[in-house]
Amino acid sequence: MNINRLYNKLCCVMQWNIGFSRGSIEQVIRQKECKLPFKWMPLNDSSASVADPFIFKDPSGKVKLIYEDFSMTDPAKYGKIMLTTLDKAFNAGSKKEVLDAGSHASYPFVFSENGKTFIIPETSHQRKVAAYEYDFANEQLVNESTIIDKLPLLDSTIFKHSDKYWLFATSTEQGLGHSRLFIYYSDSLFGNYKAHAGNPVKDNINGSRPAGNLIKVDGELYRPTQNCGQHYGESISINKITKLSENEFSEEFYFKISPDKNSKYNSGVHTINVMDDMIVIDGIRMIFMPLTKWKLFVQRKFKKGSA
Repeated sequence: MNINRLYNKLCCVMQWNIGFSRGSIEQVIRQKECKLPFKWMPLNDSSASVADPFIFKDPSGKVKLIYEDFSMTDPAKYGKIMLTTLDKAFNAGSKKEVLDAGSHASYPFVFSENGKTFIIPETSHQRKVAAYEYDFANEQLVNESTIIDKLPLLDSTIFKHSDKYWLFATSTEQGLGHSRLFIYYSDSLFGNYKAHAGNPVKDNINGSRPAGNLIKVDGELYRPTQNCGQHYGESISINKITKLSENEFSEEFYFKISPDKNSKYNSGVHTINVMDDMIVIDGIRMIFMPLTKWKLFVQRKFKKGSA
């Protein structure tokens, strides 16, 4: 472990934030690089973190941002799903809590079809994947429907391809939440989902866990994925899918999106989503908080010892 990583591990706490930019995802994919400038959300204090951003539009054309709100310094403040409206300059309005699952919830994946929008958050602690319909009139998540039960899946990401719904996720089973990729498929968004014949179709700590919606450019499918080899949220790999069927899956590394070293949030990036010319990511910065770091360490040890 190098000195910088040791310093961060012993003395610093991660803070996550959401960044916005305008640009062409097609150009980013074709050029194999993302050099766009990002505008970051203002955060009230060092204990606040926001991450896993997804964007969609309401019927009037207003841009909605749905994301995870949590704290890296207060274990009691587990992830909740929040909603806000963005103006043209990416300024956020008042935020509204739309889901408190009673335990950690994150990665509020957005899927729209037939005039309806569905939110599919990660609730792996509850060992299920649930879909909620988004009520535009009341800005609420309604009509919860469990689409996969009794599986602790992480960052479920759905894409419709060849008249089937393909769900990509990793799993917390056996403590391998970042590395083992599972695929499930169904004729309907709401299931019944069947396991891919090759599950787990991939086992690599870099390039397996989903990092946002699939992207289609020039007839090809690209899958954003997380790299966690050095640390969680290190960077994003864009993988090109070369085979996808009920019995086959393969993808190849295409290029990597690394954090901008000149940015305030220069220690990691682990989600990217796109709508029209809007690109949204999340990023990490390390804050020097040695007393808080050691307090959290002691709390974890005490909790583990009393379990």
